[in-house]
Amino acid sequence: MKNRSNLREWATPITIGAFALSAITGIMLFFKIQLGLVKPAHEWLSWLLVVGTILHLIANWQAFVLYISKPVGKGILIFFTLLICVSFLPLGGEHGGNPVKRIADTLIQNPLWEVAQAANHSPDEAMNILQSKGLHIESNKQTIREIAMKNNISPMDVLNVIF
Repeated sequence: MKNRSNLREWATPITIGAFALSAITGIMLFFKIQLGLVKPAHEWLSWLLVVGTILHLIANWQAFVLYISKPVGKGILIFFTLLICVSFLPLGGEHGGNPVKRIADTLIQNPLWEVAQAANHSPDEAMNILQSKGLHIESNKQTIREIAMKNNISPMDVLNVIF
């Protein structure tokens, strides 16, 4: 019993702290607030939540078994098991994923003259707009990706200027 009590002294604070870290960074990512190390902290330090939860489960095994033996506890666990299973389903349409991202990925691969038309600009207008922002453009036949690479910026930054 002393071992479980000792384990509980560590497991509970680790679980609480890791939950707070994971919840706060997860909410920030949900709202696209990516300050400092929020994304890597969420991705890597969330493992502490897994470790803390496993230790907490071991330290409180008897209470856990008691919870899941009751209908409410069993129902909640079944509900979350189903949610986990549903989260693996490809529900993004025929090709899956975010359609806006797919459109942006397609535009990035196209030459500037085509993207200019999609943005209601002539190819010369699009070149002038980009050049007025200090970007070096060799030809309107360059893809958005090529323009971005030669100017050391992201392709999305190029699209943002054109659109």
